[in-house]
Amino acid sequence: MVRSIRYYLGKRSRSELCNPFYSLTMGTRILVFCLSLFISSSIKAQDTSIVNNKIVSFCEKHIGKKVGRGECWDLAKEALDFAKATWTPPYDFGKTTLPNKEVLPGDIIQFENVKIVYPDKSWKEFPHHTAIVYKVLGPGKYVIAEQNVNNKKIVTLSEIDLNFVKKGKFTLFRPQ
Repeated sequence: MVRSIRYYLGKRSRSELCNPFYSLTMGTRILVFCLSLFISSSIKAQDTSIVNNKIVSFCEKHIGKKVGRGECWDLAKEALDFAKATWTPPYDFGKTTLPNKEVLPGDIIQFENVKIVYPDKSWKEFPHHTAIVYKVLGPGKYVIAEQNVNNKKIVTLSEIDLNFVKKGKFTLFRPQ
């Protein structure tokens, strides 16, 4: 934004910039430009919140039920479609985000060959799995909505802590 304003001002002659009427007009243009950027980013943040809330609502309504064919991916697909999110099948669920950023309920997690080993030696493996953050319990710790786990093709909730990932890769997506 600053670069755009500097570029715009750089195109003006010294007499234009020193003219009080021009400066007032220019200041108004810059203010309107800045406000439009702020409003645009606020609307996007609000849209994200609405989309994520719809995804969580979809999960709530389907706990204990089979979604689609019962595959893990079907839950994410149907929830994103229900929320009217913009995404590209099969695995581009939105804007990628980092785990140390704020993760929101309704974000999507794609696991690839992930093994989580907890301090009590219990573990979970996700060879190739898609889940939805249902609730945030703390940094890296979530309740996830998922299906096709332990041969159960229904939506279930489980708790995971990504701070204990020992191998593999996971990607967090913010639906748009």
